[in-house]
Amino acid sequence: MKHLSKNENIFLIFVFFIIFVIGSLIFSDYGISIDEDNSRVNGFVSLKYILELFNFDLASKVENTIKTPDIHSYFEQGNGVVFELPLSLIEILFNLKDTREIFLLRHYCTFLIFFFSLIYLFKIINYRHNSFFLGFLGVLFLVLSPRIFSQSFYNSKDIVFMSLNIITLYYGINYLRKSNFKKGFIFSFFSGLLVGTRLLGIYLPVLIICFKFIQILRFSNNRKREILSLFFLIFCTLIFIYLFWPYLWEDPIKYFLTAFKKLANIPIEIYTLFLGNYIQVEFVPWFYTIVWILITTPIVYLIFFLFSLYFNLKRIGSRLIKIDEKKEFNDLWRGENEKVDILIFLNFFIPIFSTIILHSTLLTGWRHLYFVYPSLILMSIHGITIFKLLLSKTKFKYLIILILISLLPTINWMYKNHPHQYVFFNSIYKKNFNKYFVMDYWGLSNYHALKIILNKSNKESVKVGILGNGDLFLAKSFLDITDRKKIIVDNEDLLNNDFIIDNYNRWNGIKNPKHFAKIQKKFKKFYDIKVNNIPINSIYINKIK
Repeated sequence: MKHLSKNENIFLIFVFFIIFVIGSLIFSDYGISIDEDNSRVNGFVSLKYILELFNFDLASKVENTIKTPDIHSYFEQGNGVVFELPLSLIEILFNLKDTREIFLLRHYCTFLIFFFSLIYLFKIINYRHNSFFLGFLGVLFLVLSPRIFSQSFYNSKDIVFMSLNIITLYYGINYLRKSNFKKGFIFSFFSGLLVGTRLLGIYLPVLIICFKFIQILRFSNNRKREILSLFFLIFCTLIFIYLFWPYLWEDPIKYFLTAFKKLANIPIEIYTLFLGNYIQVEFVPWFYTIVWILITTPIVYLIFFLFSLYFNLKRIGSRLIKIDEKKEFNDLWRGENEKVDILIFLNFFIPIFSTIILHSTLLTGWRHLYFVYPSLILMSIHGITIFKLLLSKTKFKYLIILILISLLPTINWMYKNHPHQYVFFNSIYKKNFNKYFVMDYWGLSNYHALKIILNKSNKESVKVGILGNGDLFLAKSFLDITDRKKIIVDNEDLLNNDFIIDNYNRWNGIKNPKHFAKIQKKFKKFYDIKVNNIPINSIYINKIK
């Protein structure tokens, strides 16, 4: 790993400080997603279980705060509570009552986890490429990924899992570089946190264990000590998974298998707009995730990722053909750098191919696989280093300048479309994404639509309903207390509302509901929330009232 100079350290601190300040200033700008209340309940389910198990007085306070089901019957147990549980405890201890205050705390903590993961992303790149600048560039790439950046404020499921994946990957690389009991313990700790956030995280410690086993067979000079170190890592990982996941405490094997069975397929009748057709999420085509990655990742990242992908496939194929257990030179990897490259390559592709093979249910875009995105960034950075080998120093400097210039349109787009960066599509579908793909699938813009209605209406109170799918009650709860009192949500009798919100979510697969024609006669377009000049949320006002 490159030792940073004083100037490099100062610059790096400045960059992270700017990111931290920006996040701290804008975290309250985003709306609230329809999944956030479920995530909050998930934390309280485990908190109640623990408090009752140890007979703490706070258990009754949980019941008074939120209706909490039994831990073993709660449907969300496929998701761990590493992030949710501490926030639930904070909410109880500090007696937080206001819903906006509660969810803003959650948004800020989600951002903090993401922020710390950026530091580890830099460390991985600096370790692999021995380059301060490439580490800085990798951090920029991740921050300037519009969908990832926006969701780093409110997606406590996928972004927290992604962030912990980065941190765990770093400690896994560190363990493989030079194994000892201390490094094995640290990696096990973060593996426990990873799996305790989402069961799918089990693949990463298994991958590291496989790599270590290969190292012991092929390269180890002290196999007995290395084997002991590996068994210690496995033991500690199992212990930490058990500790960080209260759902497993009563019967770890039984409930782990129960959660694992739920992992691949979630029986749910939800439709998503994909390539212009409404498809039930249980039956999305095998290329679903690949398409989503290609259309929502900035083009420049994809270009270098594809170069790295080609190079890695060629090198791995060559190694497999020539592999010889008697000749160390003809092995799967030569040296630490190639080993890290293969690990990152597998960290990206194993989860994607697993979802394809298992026909996994993938809800709303590809957010369930966001955790592979940092590996895409790492491979993209690797693709840039390939050009460094092919070009002269002068030409490579010009390439770096072009890459930095290419980031400017993304920065401008993120600024112009704040806080709706979650509807980013690259130039492949930039102009007509609304015809082919689901947009604001989590209903973030509903909150902003309510604020617009309040700002532009002179009435003391307004009746508002939503067309299609959405949770206006949750969006209303995220408003300031005084504003909440002015909003009356009525989804039963849409035609008698003052306003109707349409965020274009048609989870039932219907593009034009039957009653939409009646609504068009009685209501007129009042306001559009737009991205790329395309409405992602439309507000209609009653012409008669």
